[in-house]
Amino acid sequence: MGNYSGEKKYPEIFSAGKIGNVEIKNRAIMSSMGCSASPGGYVNQAVINHYAERAKGGVGLILTEVTCVDAPQGLNSLNMLRVDHDHFIPGLTRLAKAIHGHGAKVMLQISHTGRGAKRKVTGLQPVGPSPVAMEMMYMIGVENEEPRALTVPEIQGIEDKYAEAALRAKTAGFDGVEIHSTGYYLGAQFLSRSANIREDEYGGSPENRILFHKNVFSKIRALCGEDFAVCIKATLFQGEDITFEDGAYYAVRFAQIGYAGIEVMAGSTKAYPDKDDLPNTTGPENQMFEMSAAFKGIIAQQAPGAAVQIFSGGRAHEPGAMNEALKQGKCDFVFLGKAIFVEPHLVNLIREDRYDEARPCIGCWLCMTVQLDSGDPGRCSGNAVQGRGDQRFDLDPMEGKKKVVVVGAGIAGVEAAVVAKKRGAEVVLFEERDEPGGQIRFACAAPHKDYIARYIPCFKRLLEAGRVDVRYRTRATAEMVLAEKPDAVICATGVLPAKLSIPGFDKPHVVNAKEVLEGKAVGTNAVIVGGGVIGCETAEFLLSRGKDVTVVEMLPTLAARMLFGNRCVLMAHLEAYGLKKEMESVVTEIKDRSVVVKNADGIKEIPCDSVIISVGDRPNRLLYEALKGKVSQLFCIGDSNTPDSFAESAAAGHYTAAELI
Repeated sequence: MGNYSGEKKYPEIFSAGKIGNVEIKNRAIMSSMGCSASPGGYVNQAVINHYAERAKGGVGLILTEVTCVDAPQGLNSLNMLRVDHDHFIPGLTRLAKAIHGHGAKVMLQISHTGRGAKRKVTGLQPVGPSPVAMEMMYMIGVENEEPRALTVPEIQGIEDKYAEAALRAKTAGFDGVEIHSTGYYLGAQFLSRSANIREDEYGGSPENRILFHKNVFSKIRALCGEDFAVCIKATLFQGEDITFEDGAYYAVRFAQIGYAGIEVMAGSTKAYPDKDDLPNTTGPENQMFEMSAAFKGIIAQQAPGAAVQIFSGGRAHEPGAMNEALKQGKCDFVFLGKAIFVEPHLVNLIREDRYDEARPCIGCWLCMTVQLDSGDPGRCSGNAVQGRGDQRFDLDPMEGKKKVVVVGAGIAGVEAAVVAKKRGAEVVLFEERDEPGGQIRFACAAPHKDYIARYIPCFKRLLEAGRVDVRYRTRATAEMVLAEKPDAVICATGVLPAKLSIPGFDKPHVVNAKEVLEGKAVGTNAVIVGGGVIGCETAEFLLSRGKDVTVVEMLPTLAARMLFGNRCVLMAHLEAYGLKKEMESVVTEIKDRSVVVKNADGIKEIPCDSVIISVGDRPNRLLYEALKGKVSQLFCIGDSNTPDSFAESAAAGHYTAAELI
């Protein structure tokens, strides 16, 4: 028996509920999050492991990732899950059975990508309600060519495909379906004033714009019967595109039509951000609670007696806020998307009052960007297993009693220590600072990185809960490590600062960008050498404090490796602050009051009183080299091997420890 004190602390979350005729054990829903791990559209072991782990983690209902009802025309990627033919039923049956086996219910989210489908994926011109091209949406980095307008018979044919897909889901053992009508998918396009400019029965008024959803529901009912739950995920507010009045009308009509649940979403058609926009790494949480409460109240007034259930969330993860929203009747269920993507066991951790052990979503947007850019499986900076191999979460115990020494409590080191401990090893972790985090401390010191800062207390708690022997304020030497008589040593010692062969590099006014982010004072006129992610974030850090900043970058693009949505915001901020840039340029000399810059146009001097280095970090392999030949299992991982991303560091730590013998 476990500790279920969280059930008493958060009783609303753990009360049973009902969606249509589907009994749900609690009020926590896993919202659809793209996985894109299905070559050819088939359910495979990676997909089963992905969802089974979330079911095991305590969620009451799983809404799967979006599943295509009409390939190839309706695909968003080549690895999109499919349900447009009977030969997908056996795999879907195995998926439903795996989820049910862990006590959760499951609904298949079904959709057509419409004008969002790309020719490079489908080989076809996209289609939509009207020949209106999808504009850029910077948060997910998508835009597309002008679609061909669907004819009425074609629309009716797609409605039939939704119904046939629902029947396959029912045959496979799913408890219901959810119609995906948000984002850049076809259902949302029919609801939109700008994407749907038809003048026939499918456009021109809110009642006509909802006809597609009315027909889809009726056709599903005809094939699947009254007892099969049909829900909808719908954008009910999107500025002038879908006004609040439009959304209220749609919500009431969905309830009257008979949809069992409405997942309330809001969106934006904003092409590019400005200085007032925030990146995904910060911003308000529980974004949909007030809006869903408003729509819930309107439904109660205008469709009394409707049994529709309202799902709400939007960066929801904190149990107190979730419980209060349910208690106040702002929604009937809380949906959890990225919070469950990064932490499959979130609901069980809340149930056991161990929420502080839940790995946080940091808003990096890797999960979406990698799928939209390349169609590859969605990965996660905080979940080392996500999107890799068969996404196996279980760990094999070590044979015999082993001792593992890990050096460095950054992302890779903490992951390695926690995984080795879970496998039954005795683990000693050396860290020269007084807390874990490694390179995270620089990342979260930059502006608008509130979510990233959650990593550090989470890492502390994971190490405490795992009873890892952590030696803080200890710079490990080879002698200290060997004195532990380890069976394996994992070096995760990070990076060493750059040493550039630029004349004047050793002058006293030359500092490292990471020192600046940690608070080192600089002058009023700074030149930053290197316009990568850290260089640009350091620029915003200084510009926001009134400094004059010039970035010198040898490439044609600033922050080229930053993920698209967050990069758009950062570039907008830098432009608004008036950042000066020298692109495709190199610094050839640092003088006392200036730097010499060379590019294709020649040589120039830029006056400055501080020079900030943000390029050339070197892997710190010193300890690894000192231990070579002295330990049977010796590894160098994370940035101390090859400086890379949070996700790659986490994966290096996980799989190194998972494969120790």
